[in-house]
Amino acid sequence: MSRLGLNVVHQFRQFFASKSKRRLSKAALQINAIRHWEGIYEKLSEAEIKATSQKLRGRARGGENLDKMIPEAFGLACVAAKRSVNMRPFDVQLAGGIVMHYGALAELATGEGKTLTASLPTFLNALTGKGVHVATVNDYLAKRDYDLNLPIFNLLGITGGVLQMKMPDDQRYIAYRQDITYGMASEFGFDFLRDRLKVRGQGSAQGVPFYRAWDEDGGSEQHRQQADSNTQRDFYYAIVDEADSILIDEARTPLIISTASRPASPEESVVYYWGDKIAKQARFQEHFTLDLKKSKIELTEAGRHMCRYSNPPTGEHSHAMDKLFEAVEKAIFAHVRYRKDQHYMIHEEKIVIIDEYTGRRMPDRHWREGLHQAVEAKEGVAITMASDHAAQVTFQAFYKLYKKLSGMTGTAHPNEREFARVYKLPVVAIPTNRPMIRQQWPDKVFPTEDIKFEAVAQEVKKLIDQGRAVLIGTRSVEKSERLSEKLKALDIKHEIINARQHETEALVVSKAGEPGAVTIATNMAGRGTDIKLGKGVAEAGGLHVLGTERHDARRVDRQLSGRAGRQGDPGSSQFFLCFEDELLEALGQARFDQLREMGQNGKKSDWQQYQQLFELAQRKMENKHYKQRVDLMVYEKQRQEVLKELGADPYVD
Repeated sequence: MSRLGLNVVHQFRQFFASKSKRRLSKAALQINAIRHWEGIYEKLSEAEIKATSQKLRGRARGGENLDKMIPEAFGLACVAAKRSVNMRPFDVQLAGGIVMHYGALAELATGEGKTLTASLPTFLNALTGKGVHVATVNDYLAKRDYDLNLPIFNLLGITGGVLQMKMPDDQRYIAYRQDITYGMASEFGFDFLRDRLKVRGQGSAQGVPFYRAWDEDGGSEQHRQQADSNTQRDFYYAIVDEADSILIDEARTPLIISTASRPASPEESVVYYWGDKIAKQARFQEHFTLDLKKSKIELTEAGRHMCRYSNPPTGEHSHAMDKLFEAVEKAIFAHVRYRKDQHYMIHEEKIVIIDEYTGRRMPDRHWREGLHQAVEAKEGVAITMASDHAAQVTFQAFYKLYKKLSGMTGTAHPNEREFARVYKLPVVAIPTNRPMIRQQWPDKVFPTEDIKFEAVAQEVKKLIDQGRAVLIGTRSVEKSERLSEKLKALDIKHEIINARQHETEALVVSKAGEPGAVTIATNMAGRGTDIKLGKGVAEAGGLHVLGTERHDARRVDRQLSGRAGRQGDPGSSQFFLCFEDELLEALGQARFDQLREMGQNGKKSDWQQYQQLFELAQRKMENKHYKQRVDLMVYEKQRQEVLKELGADPYVD
């Protein structure tokens, strides 16, 4: 880049940095006033606290500007938190709460108490009676945060509710009528789509499940009326926890409600099994090409010739030849790009998608356009027929429906331009309550994965001999289990958290900071869980986080590293890399093959000189995903505009 270009970039960053600092300064100026009111309210009895809250509610519903009520409302919430859960918000948490109230994204380092911070703006905005939504990344965290803050809200006379997956409609209706509603981010979106379908009168006639409890037990007339009316209220204010995961990572996947899938008949399955048979015979470069940048498989002329003369299926459920080519391309893609126990797993004889960013099972998700059926054929499980879309919305479109949107996360800075462009959300970095003393050790590069895992095992043995706790991050279920075998060979006791053992996650994490504890985890350990250090671990150096691969986004790496050194605790983090890491595919197939071959030959000794290649590959993947999100945003905007011009509902197909 030219000197002029670098200067422009520098000025651009300085401009955003200065705006962030001004917002933080504006928040900091109100902290003394909050502490003043906190001192006044400390003398109140519990009944008087509730009565004071009701007076604030009356003022808010009477139209008083909430901005002017910040000192009193936050001061009262501080007293309620101290009384009910014995937690008094720090000054930095007050600043984070003010920033979110003003409609910005607060970047709070991991371990800085985002759950308590969010209780402040939720209380203030709930005083209006219009309803506040707090969106999280999964059901477990939604229920956990709800349970943690409910005693505070009860003392303040504020009602709360929580959504859970497959909750009956009448219970959802009640949850949405509370002052504050916690839930999984996608559940808010799906409830929006279900309500749109109700308006169109499509409901269960389209095969869309609404999980009505009264269908089974008769229920009351009141429940029937509730379930038949819209579940949600107006979109007033939403706080999005782990905003980068929900608003950035998940933004590439639209929320879609489909008609219920059904088992394919033998005749319907023929095309997919035929495509799978061809895929197993196809050879790279001879029969198909792979564009890693576009994640696209394309048949060569030789590949098309092989399809034509491989007894293609005929009959009622077959397709034209060009569609058969597409079926084969999907089958090859399933074999070449989709890996068992990384992208999906087999559970109860069904294909279950694994979320690439959290490592969690996503049982309600299905790949589109025949890819799911291709994976089912590949694994030899029963094929289910693709569902018809009944309604759809993107995360980008849905969360922009709220009158006011805010969020919090530990890793927002790398995507601050995207937050500003797509969601009109400024990012404000909140200082840590205590100085961060976590050490980031330099990456180590190894020639092959087997050598890397051997080095990981030896490093873990050395660390636990020192009395430290170790958290090992992996990208897939399969690799977490391979690494487990390496540790077993050295008699190292350890626990695993992945999509197979996710039910025990909370219990395992609660013990992960004990002396000598070793925990292997997929990405799910990087979100929302807190690892507390056991006796003597801090003196030994604290928790050490060992990442076995760099991820597609730097933010995910920072989330993993952020498990160590929380709230001023000692800790360290390091990544072990190798030439077989999936990330290097971003450099192109030829370069990836060259590096992998070089590593397997093992002729070079200074592997560290290639460390910058991993940084380059990571930047390429981030740019690729950013373009995909922008393309989806533009497509969705155009789709909605066309449907509106036609007088159709932009969300219901």
